[in-house]
Amino acid sequence: MFMEKGVKSKQKGSKRLLLVTKIWSGAVIAIGVFIFAGYASNFLTTGVADPYAAENYPFIENIPPFFSLICVIGLALAWRWKLVGGLIAIVFSIANYVIYFIHWPLSENIHYLIAPYGINALILVPGMLFVSYWWRFQKSYNNEEHKVEK
Repeated sequence: MFMEKGVKSKQKGSKRLLLVTKIWSGAVIAIGVFIFAGYASNFLTTGVADPYAAENYPFIENIPPFFSLICVIGLALAWRWKLVGGLIAIVFSIANYVIYFIHWPLSENIHYLIAPYGINALILVPGMLFVSYWWRFQKSYNNEEHKVEK
C-alpha cells in the first residue's frame, strides 16, 4: 500500500514536471515563431530580413541567433521525442554560451550582456527539463520491468 503511494507520487511528480516543461517550452516556441515570422515577412516585403542591421559586422554575430533557432526547433521536437529534442536544445545552448564567453565576455559590460545570456538560459532550461523527464520516465519504466520479472 505504501509502495503504491510512492509510485503514484513519483508519477504525479513526473507529470507535473512534463506539464511545466511543455508550458515553458511552448512559450519559448511561440516567441521564436513570432520572431522568425517577423523576419520572414520583412524579408518577403522588403527583400531584407533586418533593414536596421549594421553593416560590416563579424560573421560570428550571426551564429547565436541561428543556434537559438535550432534550439527552438529542438524544443518543438522534444514534445514528441523528449531525449532527442532536449539534447538538441542543450547542445546548441551550450554552444551559444561558448560563443558568448569567447566573443562577448561578461567582464566587458555586464548590463549589456544580461539579455543574451539570460535569453539563452530561458531556452536551455526547458531542454534540461525534457531530458530530466525522459530520465525519470526511463528509470520508473525499468523499475516496473524488474518488478514484473520477479
